[in-house]
Amino acid sequence: MSRGDQLRRQWAILNAVSGARVSRRELARRFAVSRKTITRDLEALTMFPIVEEREGVEVYYQLLRGARTPPLQLEERELAALLLSERTLLAALDDTPYRADVAAALEKLALLQREHAYRRLRALPDVLLSSFEKSAAPTDHHERLLDAARRRRRVWLDYHTAERGRDRERVVEPYYVHLHPHGRHLVAYCLERQDFMYFDIHCVRALRVLEQGFDPSARPLELDDFLATVFDGQRGLPVLDVHLRIYEPTARWARDRFYHRSQRVEPFPGGVELRFRAGAPRAIAARVLGLGPDCEVISPPSLRARVAALARGVLARAGPHDQKSRDPGPDLSRAPASVTSTPPVAAPAAGAEET
Repeated sequence: MSRGDQLRRQWAILNAVSGARVSRRELARRFAVSRKTITRDLEALTMFPIVEEREGVEVYYQLLRGARTPPLQLEERELAALLLSERTLLAALDDTPYRADVAAALEKLALLQREHAYRRLRALPDVLLSSFEKSAAPTDHHERLLDAARRRRRVWLDYHTAERGRDRERVVEPYYVHLHPHGRHLVAYCLERQDFMYFDIHCVRALRVLEQGFDPSARPLELDDFLATVFDGQRGLPVLDVHLRIYEPTARWARDRFYHRSQRVEPFPGGVELRFRAGAPRAIAARVLGLGPDCEVISPPSLRARVAALARGVLARAGPHDQKSRDPGPDLSRAPASVTSTPPVAAPAAGAEET
């Protein structure tokens, strides 16, 4: 027997005696080893307050009341490696009876480590600033949706659709909670739309987990194909094969940004080339426009035309102000050499219009 198998069994024994009073005979039967092996395992666990009680020829063990088993804590690099390999590991376990148990174990690990990281983060001095409050910490909605997805329970949502500016009730089957730079989203099958949808959890006004269960194998979801339709937290069709060329000086900072999970950034003389495959063409065009005049759309032509239309709209809204002055104003990105107090601004005269 390997050292790893022995350690796993000892950890399992520790968990068993922490929850109830268990006999040595029962532990031997449960782990398919001899009672002598159980005795040696318990001797290796003497650093924990395990109480031994004898009743006739039988020996019982239980963790001292009030004591707790130590939580498993991984280093950040270890956790990242484990979670990044999750899909590969689960794919290897397809069509085996262990897949569901391994998936549940990985999910619990992620939750435990996230909670550990959150507590550690809260202990830091007040010098941490976040511009994304809605993504700073999990909400109660996030936890309940994650639990519903794990238990395969349908969920009633009161959901605010930002584009239409209204709330709408939906019943969904939650498949995944997706952590994205633009916030946490729910990948779920909507019974009303009869299609998989992408919900911003921040826009969930209220939810109720229903007693009705669902079978995900009845509506299999190819997650890679679904996430290919998502860009910057928005979802739409068609899916585009995007090829951009970003020139210096914008390329100096643009090369390190996150655009899409499928992105490939490669250098070329004078800048970088960016390629990715994603849906939501309107969101992609808005991001390209945000890169400024140093960004060139190589393909597809439909995206190039959409970006040009957006640019014309921006120019049209600039109106006559653009003709009056070409002065871009002071450069406020650099701190002055010395900070001086700002003189008070005089209040406008009565009847004057504020600008």
